[in-house]
Amino acid sequence: MKNILIYTLLCFLLLSSFNTHAQRRGGQGKHNMFGLKLGATLFDIKTDNFITTPSYGFIGGLATRGDFYNNWDIQLGMNISNNKIKIQGRENATANAEDIDFGLLNAQIQVLFGYKLIGNNRNYKSNFKLTAEIGPVLMVNSKMKLEKDSYESYLIDKANLTAEDIVDINGINANGLVGLSIGAEKVRAFVHYQYGFNNILNKLNDVEGNTEDFKGNVSMFQFGALFYF
Repeated sequence: MKNILIYTLLCFLLLSSFNTHAQRRGGQGKHNMFGLKLGATLFDIKTDNFITTPSYGFIGGLATRGDFYNNWDIQLGMNISNNKIKIQGRENATANAEDIDFGLLNAQIQVLFGYKLIGNNRNYKSNFKLTAEIGPVLMVNSKMKLEKDSYESYLIDKANLTAEDIVDINGINANGLVGLSIGAEKVRAFVHYQYGFNNILNKLNDVEGNTEDFKGNVSMFQFGALFYF
């Protein structure tokens, strides 16, 4: 995971330079800000191969925000999140089903374009801001981690694999994001939803002995607060 963080930080610094240049060329140059993000995630994998239950995790990161063109702003963020998900399994074929807890640590780079619904460039004096946001997200993640090692040999319902077999999922994923941010100039609440474009479970198709066709997409809500300086 150390290498993931290093590569993500380098990407963030590179895109920050591009972001600043774009703001100088296209924006008003009055609202270039640097911020801190803190919040929670509700993570799930949409798939027919498992029975999943979304679970809450946490997210933190850095963000820049600045005017881009007319009522549009551009935002760049680097996030680190620890996501959780429950997947149904059982100790053996005749045992009762249980929810098995998995964790997924990831880093994200996101480039968002925001349209100012309230507090736009024609009304800089407005203390209230409401912005609709959309953009791509690059997610680089670790393997899933079992919260308890005692579940390693549990059978995953519908998958014909054990809990230990399914931890090695795709390490690089592309998501799309839509959402809103609301609040004052320096402090805003955000609600974002991400959906994965690619098959995050594709590596499971290479597991020895597998006879299933694994397909799954990231589904994640993020909500929290942004503090700008």
